[in-house]
Amino acid sequence: MEYVLIATGLGKRYREFKALDGLTMKVPKGAIYGLVGRNGAGKTTLIRLICGLQEPTSGDYRLYGTPGRSKDIARARRRMGISF
Repeated sequence: MEYVLIATGLGKRYREFKALDGLTMKVPKGAIYGLVGRNGAGKTTLIRLICGLQEPTSGDYRLYGTPGRSKDIARARRRMGISF
């Protein structure tokens, strides 16, 4: 199966606050995903990491097969659409 997003142990910390703690998920190609959760659950943080607005403090992700820390990630990001 081909995946659009693969996140493995993705985390983001702001000093002592964990905004995202060890997220692991796979989004298959052709799927439509919505993020639902309480305030502070990490929904916006996840989107910011994938869009390149912030850097993860732990873990990694692949977008359309391109690693998040690759120099080619900007090309992969052009393929996605985000709505807040």
